[in-house]
Amino acid sequence: MHRTFRGLLGAAASFALISCNSFELSGAKLDEDPNIQTQALSPGQYFVAIHSAQALVQEGNVARTVCMWMQQCAGTDRQYNSYDIYSVSEDDNSPEWGFIFARGGIKDLRLMAELATKQASPRWVGISKIMEALSVGTAAGVWGDLPYSAALKNDGTPPVLDKQFAVYDALQTLLSAGITSAGTATGAAPGAQDLIYSGDMTAWRQAAWTLKARYHLATAEVRGATAYAAANAAAKQGISTPANDFTFYHGTAGSELNIWYQFMLIERDSYLRGSATLIDTMSNRGDPRVLDDCASGEEWCAAYFDSDVGSAPGEGNQSAAFLSASRYGGPNYDGDFRQPVVTWAETQLIIAETAFRAGNTAEALTALNAVRTATGRLPVATVTLREIAVEQWITMFQNIEVWNYWKRNCEPRLTPAPGRTAIPSRLLYPLVERNANPNIPEPSAQPARNQNDPNACP
Repeated sequence: MHRTFRGLLGAAASFALISCNSFELSGAKLDEDPNIQTQALSPGQYFVAIHSAQALVQEGNVARTVCMWMQQCAGTDRQYNSYDIYSVSEDDNSPEWGFIFARGGIKDLRLMAELATKQASPRWVGISKIMEALSVGTAAGVWGDLPYSAALKNDGTPPVLDKQFAVYDALQTLLSAGITSAGTATGAAPGAQDLIYSGDMTAWRQAAWTLKARYHLATAEVRGATAYAAANAAAKQGISTPANDFTFYHGTAGSELNIWYQFMLIERDSYLRGSATLIDTMSNRGDPRVLDDCASGEEWCAAYFDSDVGSAPGEGNQSAAFLSASRYGGPNYDGDFRQPVVTWAETQLIIAETAFRAGNTAEALTALNAVRTATGRLPVATVTLREIAVEQWITMFQNIEVWNYWKRNCEPRLTPAPGRTAIPSRLLYPLVERNANPNIPEPSAQPARNQNDPNACP
């Protein structure tokens, strides 16, 4: 139950006993230790294990919590009954925090970049920067202010918290540098050890541009038109085809399986089901993804559920829909589903939202209909912000960033769980960080909302 990545021994020592969501990823492609520098002969060896840690961040307990709070999933047993009604503790997400800030996260990503620089491999440097931006940007979205700029300083001073917008701004700079490095055609070319894109640097650069668009958009509730325009411009250089989606590699060995698969089929098969809110919304809209794969076979468009019966918030209905076999199991239903994290569909919907807000309804309609037709639905003749926002909420199923999208647009209108007055707006800082860093406030003193989310949804 308390397992972790064999390839991340430093993290294992710190986090293996903290949470039952520390699933193991190892195997032929995922079993290299980047933390022993005498063994890390290449940046690719670092990347293999870094990939494993970042898969846990994007597919682990934070992702499942967001899925429940966004009423895409429903908690139906034991502590997930509590999660479903927003009863969580500051100790629930310590593993993800560790894999962002310590081993397998920015610590090893920067060691990887240093080695790549020494070996004159700028493309690996670019990959390291893009991966860091994905990881830290995810953290900024759920926790807000972060100990980022001082995270790896060893001067004995506890790292201070950077404001959330300072983090997002730093990530824009980091992504720009990553795009430049990834486009440098010198040095060793990433190959099979690049488990995301197999060395396709055009795809890496496009993913970085979509991340730039995502993070500009994350500030737009405060920064307004400037942020929307920047997001629109970045998205137009982003992921141009579903074939270039950023998806995490998984294998069919027990230790390489998709983490949603591990959790739902092997470890906690009674804990999580489909939400009635999402299932009913998709059914009422005639969205075939609720039960059927898209003809294209792309991961972002795989069927969501195995039935059209969901569990309402707080209901705890274990007879409700399970994830579809193709959604967590992959094309052969054997657990190797490549989890979509940054996608063409998200890119198109960023274009749709930002164009609509700028008054360019023709561009917004074209982008929205591109996603609709890719799922086998007919195009619509008119576009509204609500239609775009609901499409974002549906399309970004299982994606942590959906929380930022929903907090900005407040669509669809979600009713809080019984006995609760509001859906949470951020996660508590993990206990492991508060115990080590006096700059982390007590839970009662932490903000209710992040900097990018000043206004509660009605």
